Amino acid sequence: MTKLLMILAHPHTTVPSKSLQVAATFKASYQAAHPQDEIIVRDLFKTPVPALDSTTMTAWMKQKYGKPLTDAENQQLTAHNTWLNEFMTADKYVFVNPMYNHFLPAELKQYIDVTAVARKTFKYTANGPVGLLTNKKALHIQAAGGIYHTGEQTSVLSMDLGATYLKAALGLYGITDMTQLFIEGADQNPDTAAEIVANAQTQATTLGKTF
Repeated sequence: MTKLLMILAHPHTTVPSKSLQVAATFKASYQAAHPQDEIIVRDLFKTPVPALDSTTMTAWMKQKYGKPLTDAENQQLTAHNTWLNEFMTADKYVFVNPMYNHFLPAELKQYIDVTAVARKTFKYTANGPVGLLTNKKALHIQAAGGIYHTGEQTSVLSMDLGATYLKAALGLYGITDMTQLFIEGADQNPDTAAEIVANAQTQATTLGKTF
């Protein structure tokens, strides 16, 4: 059975999220076109990403040298492994987020940190790192108030550091089949905001059938 993992990195607010709306459209379309597939939704704002803190670092060092772990350290590593295994066993990925100051939300960056594990998602070789999650694919759905990827605004493409970083991180894992769906300009052009979202939902419907 094919497993689709949706990673939602958007806070829950009273104002409807454009990225979450488009993601919901994609999910409905995907379910209709792939009824046999399993869909797992990991909401990073409902269930916080396991921390990379002093407890984690100490637990890793103890584990490396075969020293006993405290209960708190065991719980931390168990959480890390649970999230990592969920990520590794998925076949397809959908990342959903708003742009925060030209980057990703901190929760999504922390998710990447938890899944970027040597000998699990990539390995080091004499010729540099090599990804271990080949033959998988990803979709990135991102909303931004300005325009960074279309029309005459392509000169500011380099300012979308988040999308560039996510693509590079997945490339490290060996996931090079990546599609990007950008919902851009609703704040810059509020009169056409509804049209912008509608166009993105049309794209999401098409992608849901073919992804």
